[in-house]
This record gives sequence, structure tokens and C-alpha cells, in this order.
Amino acid sequence: MPWTPILLKLDDKKVFILGSGEVATRRAIRFHESGAKVTICGDNIQKRLKDIGIKYRPLNEMEKWIKWADIIITASGDPNLNEKAASLAYGKLLNRADKPQEGNLIVPITFSTDDLDISISTKGKSPIMARIIRDKIKDVITEQDILQIRLQDYARRKLKKTIPDQKIRRKILYKISKDNKIQDHLKHGNLEGAKKYVDSLLDCGGILTDT
Repeated sequence: MPWTPILLKLDDKKVFILGSGEVATRRAIRFHESGAKVTICGDNIQKRLKDIGIKYRPLNEMEKWIKWADIIITASGDPNLNEKAASLAYGKLLNRADKPQEGNLIVPITFSTDDLDISISTKGKSPIMARIIRDKIKDVITEQDILQIRLQDYARRKLKKTIPDQKIRRKILYKISKDNKIQDHLKHGNLEGAKKYVDSLLDCGGILTDT
């Protein structure tokens, strides 16, 4: 089955999680923090999950809550129970933490800042390697990179008001990303100085040369 990475907005999406162990708990917290309505079904539920508003349902109500949910996650230690839940989830988004390749949704290893989301997936082959690769990437991202994201957003919004051609806007944004004076501002944490310099370049039209 081919896989395509996407970002999914989870506001008010209903998520059913089968299981109450470490993986189920991590999934529950992650989806809850992303705005989903999370219900967990298992032998028990940790108090910290109840404290943040995650609902617990008994196993004998599993079928009812699978019908309720938009997304189903199987993370139980009982293979037969996982198979039953998966069969009931036909036509829905299904993340099989127990058998990733048999679902239609993989939850990748991620890290996030206010301006950046990076996800790593080995398509279920090695969660450990996904974490190792994620940590390597984290180590090379600098505060200057994050400031450049914010500056690019600022410049992009300004350009959209005056330059309708997307290809020209893209060339200008690449020039901004490579400009030595801008990089020096950002290296010293001076985002406002970088914005003022971008304003001066756009106002005088100098950055449009050779574009």
C-alpha cells in the first residue's frame, strides 16, 4: 500500500483508542493535545488521562464507541481484541499500533515548535530508528532557522499584496533567505532588524533586479 505524509487538523475529531498501556497513553495525550475528543477503552485508565478530560469506557462498550469515532487506534496487548476492533473499524481511519502496515493511518514520530513540525516515519518498520533520525534532525535546526521561517512568512505576506506572479515571489523569497545582511541580523536574534531591511529592499525594488 502506498503512503502519503499529511498534516491533519484534529479539532473536534473523535478518536477511539483500544488499550491502556504506554503506547495507548502516548497516543491519547498526543491526540487530546491536538484538539481531538479522545475516548480510551482498556483494563484501566491512568489518572493523569482522566485529569485532562480523556474519557474511559469499559471493553464491553467497544463496538459502540468505534461507531462513534472518526479515528480508531488499536494499541491493546491482546492480539485478538485488536483484530476485532480493526474489523469493526471498516471504512474509518485506522491506526494499528500493533500492526502498522495493516491500518490506513500511521502516527509518525514528531517534534514541533511554534513554527515548525517535523515528522519521521519508517512506515512501521523501526520506531527506534525513527526516533534516532528525529533527534539527529533536531540537532541541526538552529534558532536562526526558526527566525528565518518567521521572516519568510512576513515577506511572503507582503509580496502577495503587490506581486501576483507566484514564481517571481518564490525567487524573491529565495534571495531573502540567502541575503548576507539578513542572515547576520538573524544570527544575532534581530528579527525586527531583518524585517526592516526586507522592507527597505522591497520598497526600493532592488531585490527585484534579475528576478
